Amino acid sequence: MEQVKALNVAIVGGGPGCKAIMDMIFAAKLSQLRMKLIGVACTNPKDVGYRYAQEKGIYTTRDYRDLYKLKDLGMIIELTGREEVANEISRTKPNHVRLMDHVAARLFWDIFQIEEKRITERMRAEGALRESEERLKTILETIQAGIVVIDPETHIIVGVNAAAGEMIGAPREQILSSMCHKYICPAEKGQCPITDLGQNFDNVEWELLTASGKRVPILKTVVSVILSGREHLLESFVDIAKRKQAEKERERLIGELQEALAKVKTLSGLLPICASCKRIRDDQGYWQQIEAYIGDHSEAQFSHGVCPECAKKLYPEVFDKKL
Repeated sequence: MEQVKALNVAIVGGGPGCKAIMDMIFAAKLSQLRMKLIGVACTNPKDVGYRYAQEKGIYTTRDYRDLYKLKDLGMIIELTGREEVANEISRTKPNHVRLMDHVAARLFWDIFQIEEKRITERMRAEGALRESEERLKTILETIQAGIVVIDPETHIIVGVNAAAGEMIGAPREQILSSMCHKYICPAEKGQCPITDLGQNFDNVEWELLTASGKRVPILKTVVSVILSGREHLLESFVDIAKRKQAEKERERLIGELQEALAKVKTLSGLLPICASCKRIRDDQGYWQQIEAYIGDHSEAQFSHGVCPECAKKLYPEVFDKKL
């Protein structure tokens, strides 16, 4: 593409307006103006614009007619505000040189101010957006939950944070641009619970496929977000493998306690016992010694001895000798 040649410009009038126009031409953010200042004319060499031009190494003169001699001069901007000066320049300038009088220059300046404000606001907005994106990136990278962003149309993974990468067990570069079906999600293509089946995921127990093929139980939430003007799915999930293991262990302990409690309960309620021999009738109708029955239905064990009353009855000769 052919590059547009810059327009060589000279200014007549070295006051504050001259300096302002010079700053506008020099501004890098308005380089699209394609203007190059090559000369300044002013009858008062002490004016701020005149001195500013000298500092910048731009040709200066006290007679505006000297500007006509500048090579490739394309435009003169008249900033004195005097009609007679503008008329005289219009009458004497070379035919190929255009003239912008102070009225047009003022309009030009106003447009510049509007453009500068617009550029400033845009730069401020872009800066705020970059800061917001950096802040969000920092949050996503430091959060303990896995975060994955998916394009709902292609099911391609377009974003992944460090926690998700660690849980999946693959580098970020490998995860990005991969399809979520049968990669991190066990669902088949065309059977996506979100986009195909219309299910809602809000703290739902699900499974995450790792790079090694292992299935990890997770608690998963999926929400729709707008990124770069397009809808995306933001999936967040946490590993609940330890919690599931703890639940299994708790269920095992509860089972053992219930089993032990069931054994204890068999000794509660009414026990059919013989009033004479003190045997107990079991559930099958058999009569058992009381110590045998209790031993079968509890963890109790018996040791045998003789109480004093029974000892007198069983061994009277021993007790009579003592008397």
